[in-house]
Amino acid sequence: SVLTDKTAYAGPSSKTTDTRRVFYLTRDGFTGAQALTACTTGFHMASIWEINDTTVLRYDSTLGRTNGDSGPGGPPANEDTALGWIRTGGGHPSCQNWTSSSSADFGSAGAPILDTTTGPRWFTAYSISCDISQANLGVWCVRD
Repeated sequence: SVLTDKTAYAGPSSKTTDTRRVFYLTRDGFTGAQALTACTTGFHMASIWEINDTTVLRYDSTLGRTNGDSGPGGPPANEDTALGWIRTGGGHPSCQNWTSSSSADFGSAGAPILDTTTGPRWFTAYSISCDISQANLGVWCVRD
């Protein structure tokens, strides 16, 4: 009988796992006191230091909000549509450690911005009244 070798090289697997840490901006708006509980299970309110370098992250456009030009893997950008509460690690307002929804207290929020002169600046901190829960003020979340 004649034996034939039918093994073939299939090449690298097309089902590679993306191991980058996932982040997103909530679709809904929240007050400062709601920020710590706004993220879905398995995620927490992000610190600016966790999501500042987006080259090592993956944006979840299924969970998070998008703009018409966000593309399949990029976050929305600009302070009008991508503003979200974010932890700063101190030195900036934090809605009394994210327990206050009072108009007398303030918290930090940020947005990725594309500056045509200097390029992308990912998060510019703002000081926002903690009672704000507008649809455009989400929460930046990152996987635990």
